[in-house]
Amino acid sequence: MNMIVSFDTPMLSLSEYARRTGITVDSVRNQILQGQLPVIQHETRGTRYINMVKLTEFCMEADADKPHNNCSFNRG
Repeated sequence: MNMIVSFDTPMLSLSEYARRTGITVDSVRNQILQGQLPVIQHETRGTRYINMVKLTEFCMEADADKPHNNCSFNRG
């Protein structure tokens, strides 16, 4: 089976990711620090972005038939 995935943007600012997922920017930062969200940062102390391509790849590779792998990073 072939699947085509398209993105409106391959990376999101922390605030835009927070808005789209309904969580706070502080929660997004905490998830990044805990290694739960992949980020792109082009330079030291530069702006961080959520890597939506990597996040999607992770979710697609998850063993979806197991309830603990539901790819929910919004565990509030």
